[in-house]
Amino acid sequence: MDNPLKMDNEIKNINDQIDELKKKKQSLLEQTQEKFESKKFWKGFLGLCDPVGWSKDIVGILNIRKLIIYTIILISVAVYFYIQGRSTKPVMIDIGCGKEAIIEINEEGDQLYIDKSGYVWIRNKEGKVLKQINAKDIQGLKAKLSPIGFQLVPIGIMGAGVGESGAGFEVGGGISFFRYWKMELETFLTNRGIYLGTSYQITDNSGIGLGVGKGYIGDNRIILYYRWRF
Repeated sequence: MDNPLKMDNEIKNINDQIDELKKKKQSLLEQTQEKFESKKFWKGFLGLCDPVGWSKDIVGILNIRKLIIYTIILISVAVYFYIQGRSTKPVMIDIGCGKEAIIEINEEGDQLYIDKSGYVWIRNKEGKVLKQINAKDIQGLKAKLSPIGFQLVPIGIMGAGVGESGAGFEVGGGISFFRYWKMELETFLTNRGIYLGTSYQITDNSGIGLGVGKGYIGDNRIILYYRWRF
């Protein structure tokens, strides 16, 4: 039979170990969950003469990785606002002190107006200002006013076609995809076939052209046509 005294000693040792573990657990909790202390707060807040505190803060702020991130962000923001500022800057055209210029730009009577200060405006035929031209608009105007360039303009087609399957009136529609001065290249479908043609501009929205293509039954076809923009 076991000695009762020996067993009591073992139980006591176990309880002592449990108490020790509880103390260590409590100590760890206190370390990880530091309580607010007003003395430490005011010491840190008012510690302007503490060189150790200053060194820790400077090292934390001037970390090289953080500096790189800060620099990239600042440069990106600066570039964005620089581009935005340049693109929204009003355009000025010097045509002489105190002079004005008016250019009609479409059939509705809208005008490109250059005032006495050189600023450029779009206004309607009644003189109401619709928009002030800025640097961002110039690229669009250049593309639109350029005599040569790609485009995607829907067109209607009407003309007379001839091919191995016979001649007759044709009607259809397509796309004008390239312009060169008053000439345009276009592709279109009619009731008799598919064509590639070139036309000459006779008004702002219409022209006459000649095209070649394939009929739906496989015959070669030629068409003399009138085209208009939608």
